[in-house]
Amino acid sequence: MKKLSVFILMMVFIVTGCTTRVYDSNMELGKSQLKEENYLEAYEAFELAYEDDQTTEAKELMELSELLSKGMKKYEEQDFDGAQALFQEAAAYKAKFEEGKSMVKKANEMLKETESASIEPVEEDTAPGETMDEDKGEEVEGVPESEAEDNPAVETETPKEAQEEEKAVQEEPVEKETVVEEKESDESISKATAEQLVKDFVKFDENPQLQIHYDHDDEKEDYIFQVFEVVNDSNEGGHTATWGWYGVNKKTKEVYELM
Repeated sequence: MKKLSVFILMMVFIVTGCTTRVYDSNMELGKSQLKEENYLEAYEAFELAYEDDQTTEAKELMELSELLSKGMKKYEEQDFDGAQALFQEAAAYKAKFEEGKSMVKKANEMLKETESASIEPVEEDTAPGETMDEDKGEEVEGVPESEAEDNPAVETETPKEAQEEEKAVQEEPVEKETVVEEKESDESISKATAEQLVKDFVKFDENPQLQIHYDHDDEKEDYIFQVFEVVNDSNEGGHTATWGWYGVNKKTKEVYELM
């Protein structure tokens, strides 16, 4: 009986040691990718490390590298509004580790770039050779209105044409705002934001023993999370007990419980 207990302890030690090596290997890989600013590859490495051992460091680096990866992609696609939203979320992250603080600093730098890139130059309404003087009246192609009336060769706009042009100018900003609103409504929330929505839904503040783990994206591309708690069992060494499975819609931010 004593030999059996020693054998079990040795097996637990071996398995635990292997798990630690896998975790350390993925963390080192992720940090090396951060130095090269390969945020997508870094995120994938940190995600594997977090699946192996759900430490605070792995979670922080996984979430920040995911935000930067998606933000950089939006920036390259010249979707500056989408990139700005992701960089703002990363810049507001309360990082505790050195690599996390470096990514927060990078997010602030990229946020400034997206803000300057999204500013479009203002076009002048008056073409070369055309001027407007309220005291002298409207000029047509550099010719004062008074001279245009005396010279039949000079063509002037009719009141109807002027009204149509004014109406087109007034309607143009409304169409632009509509496009921006539609674009923002199509923006998907990040995994970190979805995780916080689940925590609020389950009331983590009232249940400090609970933990959460991202599992996968389902066929509807919704985030799927597992909420669980660790039950300490002196006879078996402890185990996890699932509290529930929850999905989050990336577009509507709806949180629902999987049956």
